[in-house]
Amino acid sequence: MDKIIYILEYRERMIKTFKIVLFILLLSLPFNVANSEILKFESGSYEGEVKKGKARGVGKFTFSDGGTYEGKFKRNKFHGKGKYTSKSGEVFEGKWRRGRFYQKVNKKARKVIILTVESGMFEMYQLRGVPEVYTEWFHAEKVGSEILLTAKGKIDQEKAILKKEQERQDQDDGGGNGGGGNGGGGGC
Repeated sequence: MDKIIYILEYRERMIKTFKIVLFILLLSLPFNVANSEILKFESGSYEGEVKKGKARGVGKFTFSDGGTYEGKFKRNKFHGKGKYTSKSGEVFEGKWRRGRFYQKVNKKARKVIILTVESGMFEMYQLRGVPEVYTEWFHAEKVGSEILLTAKGKIDQEKAILKKEQERQDQDDGGGNGGGGNGGGGGC
């Protein structure tokens, strides 16, 4: 008899717990729906969190060509952890910065995937600069199996080298003589 009473009490506790959980879930449902909006753009549509009329927070962007991005947004930019799947099924997953995803090709080259709500997706390549400007990246293109600097990349790299040389020269010219002044000062 005690066993039957125990089973009935247990059953009632489980039903009560289930009701509480269900009630909490139902209460939170309207808040999640209220934060989700749909925004239309030139290159597709966004469904997710919106702040001040712009995609911000977590959402999904579906491009008109069939590609999708799921992840974080900031001021209508793909920014933060996210996953882009192209129309051909190629996946780029990780941290996006202001609509850009950097994929290492080798020590000196990287592929840049760029997503915008206005234009959609496009990609480009970048090469690390020569030793004088090794910390900088310059526009490049894939030619066959090689990645080479574009004309713009070459010009930008030359400008960066000249700028570094000028900075070094300015340091050499102004850094060693303590301000000059020719001694002077006395005299009556």
